[in-house]
Amino acid sequence: MKRIQFRSVIGLVFILLFIFNIGLVVVSLITSNYMLIGLGIVLSCFQYYLHDLFRRRSSTLKNYPFGHCLKDFFSFVPGRITRMFLTSRGTSNELTKKEQQLLIRRSKSVDTMVVEDNLLNEHDPGFEYLQTCPTFMSLSPLNLRVEVGTAHCLRPYSLSVFNFGALDQGAMNKTSVHAVSQAANICNCAVNSGKKGLTPEIVRGGGDIIWQISYSDIALRSPDRSFNEDLLKTIACKPYVKMIELRLHSAQHTDCQSVLNERAIFALISKLQVWSGGKPIGIHLLNPSKEMIVRLVKSMLSVGICLDFINIEESGVLNRALYKAGEQRFFVPIVTAKNLILSYGLQTKVIATGVILTEYDILRLCALGADACFSAAGPLLGNGLLQQKLTFRSMSPSVRLANFQRNTVEANKALMQRCGYEHLSDADPADFLRRINEIEIVSLSEIFCQTGQDRSMPLDVHLN
Repeated sequence: MKRIQFRSVIGLVFILLFIFNIGLVVVSLITSNYMLIGLGIVLSCFQYYLHDLFRRRSSTLKNYPFGHCLKDFFSFVPGRITRMFLTSRGTSNELTKKEQQLLIRRSKSVDTMVVEDNLLNEHDPGFEYLQTCPTFMSLSPLNLRVEVGTAHCLRPYSLSVFNFGALDQGAMNKTSVHAVSQAANICNCAVNSGKKGLTPEIVRGGGDIIWQISYSDIALRSPDRSFNEDLLKTIACKPYVKMIELRLHSAQHTDCQSVLNERAIFALISKLQVWSGGKPIGIHLLNPSKEMIVRLVKSMLSVGICLDFINIEESGVLNRALYKAGEQRFFVPIVTAKNLILSYGLQTKVIATGVILTEYDILRLCALGADACFSAAGPLLGNGLLQQKLTFRSMSPSVRLANFQRNTVEANKALMQRCGYEHLSDADPADFLRRINEIEIVSLSEIFCQTGQDRSMPLDVHLN
């Protein structure tokens, strides 16, 4: 006879409570006592709550978005009053309602319309749209990738036009980082490691990693303060590390101890090119100025070391709706970098990193000079994908992220067909129009592609 053994006191309590509920329901049905029926319902709900609270896996109540439900329920309360009692996280990017709906629908592989504008009100200043032509043409499914690597690069990397990055923006825990890396592995794109570097979660996800390092990272140095060649060579030669970028942070007022001259920067880049076995090496810039881009490109020529790519990132903003009306701070460095690279005949690629959600965002950046894009993964998980755990929990966050990436790339192909673009390089900023006021509409080429005198300044940067 099999021996029955209770594994915990909590399990015994649940069994006794279940038996008590059954007895209470039977008595209430016999005596037709509505008070006992109500008490049985309350005790059943309480038992379900306790059972769900003590479960270690698949906690429904834990995954249910109570905060978002309460926010929708009290939507009639003015925002000024709610901000007096509720505080929002300062690191998250709040998407607009149209962006959230598009994000959720594409993550579920639900058919959506091809986005031909920046999802603002068409009568408001800052509204942008793309002029399309009625002719359609067939596109090869392999033309939305770009090969990163100059002629001196021994191991160039085929980078997708739409990838995941900016893991530092938003509340990215270990589970979210692992999900992003898994999504990159599923949809065959890359993921940028961000400031955290090569964590176990991002490596176990299996995605192609763009390793971001810092000059001042003490973990990469030997006791004598020199770079640990063996450590850097071991990590850089890992098969999942496809590209390496050195993070720079521009500053107007820098301390003498934190300033690195261009010789030291390019000396490290030259060493990384050798230690990595010829993988693409680039520089990551956060909100760079136009003058810094000019100085960086001219430094490449003076030193004689050509970067394989330049990654330009926009910092996170709290009010997404207000920011979308004026994105010039993000576009000017991209246009400047591309114009200088073409004028000097360099093979350096330009990569844009930010809150990039739609095919219109991708094609607009490509028209302004970007060769590929990295979408901030924090806003993706924080605004749309994690709210579906209860109603759509059969699909993991990594699969939903992969669905969003694939559907956005397919929508980008459809938008290119409508415009008659055969390649991403065919995107013309003259086809993108922006409303300045009620009567004036100008193209992006008139706004960003005006040539002028470039003012040189020292490359004063400190690595954050």
